[in-house]
Formats: sequence, structure tokens, C-alpha cells
Amino acid sequence: MTVGERQVHYLRAGCGLPVVLLHASPGDHRPLRELVRELAPWFSVYALDTPGHGGSDRLPAAEPAVEDYGAALGETLTALGLERVHLYGTHTGAKIALAFAVEHPERVASLVLDGLGISTPGERADQLANYLPPVLPRGDGTHLVAAWHQVRNMFLFWPWYREEPGARLSAAMPDPEQLHDVTAGLLEAGEAYPLAYRAAFTCDPVPMLARLAVPTLVLASPGDPLHAHLARIPAAGAGVRVEHPPFGAGPAHVAARLRAQATGCSAGVREAPEPPGPLLADRLSRRYVRTRLGQSLIRWIAPAAGARPLAVLPPAPASGRAVERLLARAGSSRPALAVDLPGTGDSELDGPLDVDAGELAGAVVDMLDEAGLDTVDLYGTGAGGAIAAEVARRHPARVHALALAALPDPDRVSAGLVAARTPDLTPDDHGIHLLRAWHLVRDGALRAGQVYDGRALGEPHRRVLDIVKAWPSYGSAFRAAALAALARQPADLRAPVVAADPIWDPFLAATEIIQPSSRRDGRGGVDELLSALDEAGT
Repeated sequence: MTVGERQVHYLRAGCGLPVVLLHASPGDHRPLRELVRELAPWFSVYALDTPGHGGSDRLPAAEPAVEDYGAALGETLTALGLERVHLYGTHTGAKIALAFAVEHPERVASLVLDGLGISTPGERADQLANYLPPVLPRGDGTHLVAAWHQVRNMFLFWPWYREEPGARLSAAMPDPEQLHDVTAGLLEAGEAYPLAYRAAFTCDPVPMLARLAVPTLVLASPGDPLHAHLARIPAAGAGVRVEHPPFGAGPAHVAARLRAQATGCSAGVREAPEPPGPLLADRLSRRYVRTRLGQSLIRWIAPAAGARPLAVLPPAPASGRAVERLLARAGSSRPALAVDLPGTGDSELDGPLDVDAGELAGAVVDMLDEAGLDTVDLYGTGAGGAIAAEVARRHPARVHALALAALPDPDRVSAGLVAARTPDLTPDDHGIHLLRAWHLVRDGALRAGQVYDGRALGEPHRRVLDIVKAWPSYGSAFRAAALAALARQPADLRAPVVAADPIWDPFLAATEIIQPSSRRDGRGGVDELLSALDEAGT
């Protein structure tokens, strides 16, 4: 959803009165999914990504305060059509929720604060000095393991960097998938992840609690590092209750307490409206569309007027982030969109992971339908090129001209090679799967003739994030393209074919690709590509 000049990413489930959930730092909404599932039978539940986290853009302020995040929350609720809500926040999210409720009590029917940090000045100074090491990519990939260790220690010690007996927590270690979700959120936020933390660490909630005029429940489970801070809450007014949940209390208990808190506090709360439609503009934005394989993310630019749309399929398992430069340049003169193929990047893959190229092609057509696009110029490279060719074969009326680059060579891409390029990346207790993902991409860069020094690791780091975010299904599109669609050559296509510039693809080396033969040469830059596509259909 677009809110002013920034985009906000959120998860929605259920129906009824609105409940809004705000996550802890350093992740995004994903650790709240179980709580969402518990609440969805009774409410319309919104789990928002904090600005600068997950899919939400950063705030414009260089060092935003918790009040800035609270104001941004108000803008988001307005854009969602939510005038008055039940509000829940945990850790950093608790302080943002508190700041908003203090300034706008008329918009908060009830409030639940789960883990409210109340630090001394000395503790704040120590946290600000040590809690927030930067995420700096390293050639050996150990920055990923450092991030994993940091997140793992958050559940073992308080604060996480003080590894000593007195700082040991009593909670059980979360399962590897939960640790992975938080770590992936930290890595995705990158240099922005300290911002919300700093806002929370520098915020003293005690004066806010004194001003609070909203029915409020404050709690923290015994395993929460902020459970001890419940004793620091000053004598609460009639509207603020403090609870100590039983040891091991999880999302089901929190959901039950939130439901109880909301009971009798819903005056003026209206049922949640339908989600707002996408706001398309002449700048890069993101939106989700429904396909037969689940919701898929597209990156989209829609100038007020322009030529035939261009649809771009990146070299799977890369997301549309890999082709944003091409998208931005093409989008200056025509509508342009880039697709996260189902199972890659931020796109879902519902059902079995052994999807075939025909199903992926159908999902691409579903995306075009959802975006209101009829006939497009279609560009694909690597595995994305194989899927683009399959779209042109099965749905020729939808493709005016086809631009292909660096297709997998069926004579050199074997089942064994494909299996080796798509190893199991199931999270493990010690984060070794992250190293496996890093070296998978790094080795691909070396095969492609690219060597990165410490100053140019941003692109491989982003490719690794694309993979680890979608670890259960990241290899599905690549396998489908390489093993099913590539036995057929571009010569059997009815759509005009343009030879295009490839996008760097660590999953295919130069010896494993073929360049489609075509008299239409669109290589040499985006302008040449667009010109060749226009000429190809005449």
C-alpha cells in the first residue's frame, strides 16, 4: 500500500473488527504469523512491517523518534480506512503503539503492550553503544552467521552481547525457522535496522503511561527478557493493568488476553473495510496480485501515458529487485512491471514444490490479468527467459514480442547440475544454511567470471536475501525452467524474438547458456531493447 511518498507492507487475515499488530525489532511481521492465525477467527487482523523493515520503506527522518513511528502508524491506519482499532505491540512495537495511543486515544479502543522496556539511563547508554552492530557483508559470508548469532543470543542472554551467567535467560531456544525469520528480517533491514531500535531505546515510556487514557494491558511472559521490567512500571491508573502470564505462554495465550481486553471496549470501532486499491504512479512501487499459485509480488511503474507495457521475468531464483534498473529506465516511457516468480523472492507458491513451467506461465498470465494488461512485450533472462518462452508458446495472444537472453542450454544443463544448484536450505540450529546460500551465490559469481572485493558485495548479498527469504521454494522455478521447458528451442515460437542483454545470473555459467538466434538485436542498452521490441511486432 502507498502512504504518501512511502510504501507500507502488511499482512491481513480474518474479518470483523480491526486488530493491528506491531512487531518487535529487528525483524518484520513474520514472527507474528501464529498470533495472526489465533486472532483471525474473531477479527480482521493487520500485521504491519515497521518502516524500514520487511517490505515497508524507511521514514524520511535520518534518526526518527518513537513519536515519528507513531505518526507514521496513524497515516497507515488512515490509508487503510481504519478510524478506530484494537492495538497490540511487542517490544519496539509496544513503544510505537504506546506513543500512538497517547497522542490519539480516540483512535485506539484497547491497547496490549507485550514486553515494554523501561531501562535506566545507564542501561540505555550501554544498549546504544553495544546492541546494534552494523550489517557489513564479508566475502566469506560470515556476516550472515554473525547476524544469526546475534539473533540467537537475543533468546539466551539479556542483553544479547553480555554472555555471562547473570545475563542468562530461562526461556527455551526457539526453533530454527523462527530464528531464521528474525535473522532474515534483520538482514533485509540492513543499515536501517538500528533506527527503530534506537528510537525504542531512547524512549522512556513512564511519562507516556502517566498520560495514557486508553484501556491498557501490559504483560510479558516469564521467558521474555523484558519480563523483569514489569516490576518497573509505576503504580498504574485504573485503565492500565499489569499481568504476569504463566511460563511458556505463547500466541494462543496472548490472543486470548487480547480478545478479553477488547471485550467491552469496542464502542466506535467499525468493521474493517476492503483493502485500498493500488496507487500506480510514474515511480517504482510494489503490489501483490493473486495467481493460481498464490499471491505474487510485482514491481510496477505506470506513467500517465506510454507505449505498450513491458513485463520482465528476472533470472530465477532472483527477485524483481535484480532488474530494477531496467524497470526504471523502461518505465520512463511505458508501463513496466517485474515479477517475483511464484516461490521466489516475496511471492508465494501454494501447493507442491514440483511446479512445472506451464503452471508458472499460467501464473504470469494471471499477473497480467490482475494488473489489467492485455498484450505486452515480454523480457526474460536465465530461468525467467525459459518461463517467458513458455508464456509465448501457451498464450501467444498475450505477447507482442519476446526478448530473450542467456537461456539455459539443454545440452549442458543436467538434472544433476540443477540439483546441485538448488540445495536444501532448511534452517538449522547454527545458521549454517545461510553460509550454504552465500557460497551458492558466490560460487556462481566466480563461474560467471565476477570477483567481488569487500567494497562490492551488495549485489551478491541481495541475491542471498532473495534466496533465504523463500528458502522452502526458492529453487522451484529454476528447476521447472531448466528441466521441463528447455528442451524446446525458441525457433518454435510464433512471437517475434529479440536478442537481449542478460542480467547477471549466478545460477547459470557462461558455458551453460545459449543466446537465442535472432535477426532482431536488442542488445546494447535499454533503449536498443525497447526499439527492437517495437520494430519486431510491425
